[in-house]
Amino acid sequence: MRNKILVVSAATLLILSSCKRNVLTGAVVHDTNKGLVYFPDAKNGDGSIIAGLGTNNYTVDTSLNTINFAIPVFRGGFSDFSAFAVHVVADNSGIGALIQSGALPQNTVALDTSSYTLPATDTISYKDGIMKGVVLARFKVANLSQFSGKYAAIGIVAKSAGGFDVNTSMNKIVIYFPVDSLVGPVYFPGATGGANSVVSLGDTYTIDNAANTVNYSIPVMRGGIADLATSKVNITIDNSAINNLIGSGQLPSNTVALSSSDYSFDGNVSMVSQNGTLQGNAVPKISIANLAQYAGKVVALGLTISNSKFSIDPNKNRIVAYFNADDILALFAPRVNLIADITKWTPVKISNSSNVTASINTQNGTIVFNGGNGSYDQTGVYQTVHLYGHRQYTVDLHVAGSGATNVWYEVWISQKQPQDGQDVSTGWDPSAVQLLGLNTWTGCGGAPFDGQLASIGCTGSGSAITVPTGGIYYVTIKSGGNNLGTTGITASSFVFE
Repeated sequence: MRNKILVVSAATLLILSSCKRNVLTGAVVHDTNKGLVYFPDAKNGDGSIIAGLGTNNYTVDTSLNTINFAIPVFRGGFSDFSAFAVHVVADNSGIGALIQSGALPQNTVALDTSSYTLPATDTISYKDGIMKGVVLARFKVANLSQFSGKYAAIGIVAKSAGGFDVNTSMNKIVIYFPVDSLVGPVYFPGATGGANSVVSLGDTYTIDNAANTVNYSIPVMRGGIADLATSKVNITIDNSAINNLIGSGQLPSNTVALSSSDYSFDGNVSMVSQNGTLQGNAVPKISIANLAQYAGKVVALGLTISNSKFSIDPNKNRIVAYFNADDILALFAPRVNLIADITKWTPVKISNSSNVTASINTQNGTIVFNGGNGSYDQTGVYQTVHLYGHRQYTVDLHVAGSGATNVWYEVWISQKQPQDGQDVSTGWDPSAVQLLGLNTWTGCGGAPFDGQLASIGCTGSGSAITVPTGGIYYVTIKSGGNNLGTTGITASSFVFE
């Protein structure tokens, strides 16, 4: 793509090009400029010309920490090709009027001499078939951060030229550029909600086995392509917004602030150049040994960018980062059978009648479902379990019976606690899942059976389940129907691990 510097009059603002500017070579020299010195970008001839420079039309001087813009200056005519000097000065006197007229953005700031350097002279010489030179305006990066969010501008005038006249209708230009495209503010890229930004940390962690910590990486960035030398920003912990975010529903109701005794944090974050921008990571290091107290909870930590050599974006300088403690605990928790204790099963009377019963026998570790009596009633038992998010669990039990008629026998898991008079189903709890089951209409349980339910069952999603979030769940076994058989259905060897 050929890129150009466009020039407009005071009444028409130049559109900044995002592509690199062409070096003006082989340009046609008009007779009106014969023997005259002029800025080729000042083409409208009204003496109030804006030469817009796109943010890619620059060089970076890392030793002087400047951004350098090259402004071409020509001399017309095809005789006397001897080199000569052109005298230039800064002149911002017209910038205010250009802002008022709309030719410059309203948030344009005229820079003073502390923010740039401009050579007093430039040499015009014969190159590529034309007399030309370059005025090099150098903008001091360290001085630009104070103008974050604004456009910076300076006016330049060619005053005189050795042995030649200047074209007074084409000897003035104004350079302007968005400061943030060169030296932008520091910010959290995850901060999208202003002061109430919440960021899920997800899987952005590493495990330090030596320190026994889980380390989360929270990105910090600075906009702009200048001054990419390594620097520091200071980040402080501030949990004051967490309660309000819970109250407004932006954080889950089971969210708690991470206690200062349960993590370490170095608030001096290094920012280094990566892919042409300054980037760093704030890394809270959370004690794995202390994490068990947060089981079933969402853990939150507030961070604020408090100090930097660069400006700080006031709309993106605060976040509340959070994670599900169970996602981490699941990585270290040992595998145990969560429903092995027969005494922890609780009866739940789903139907109002007692046509179907469930007897919990703690002596031999069984639960026997009996009855039916043609009623199609049902009953159940349930046990509370604590599950970790993103961890796969397997459920199974041994079942035996003489054969049933028009009967269902099902194992469910739900986040809602079973209650008398309430059927455990997806209608009752949309998150509930039937895992295993017998169903005589589907083709199992009608003939005598004796085996693992996962093998002989014919309904349900299967023996394995992974819950999306950790917390308290309920495993329910329920059965009902016309006739559960002469011996009923006996369950034993319960496993959920």
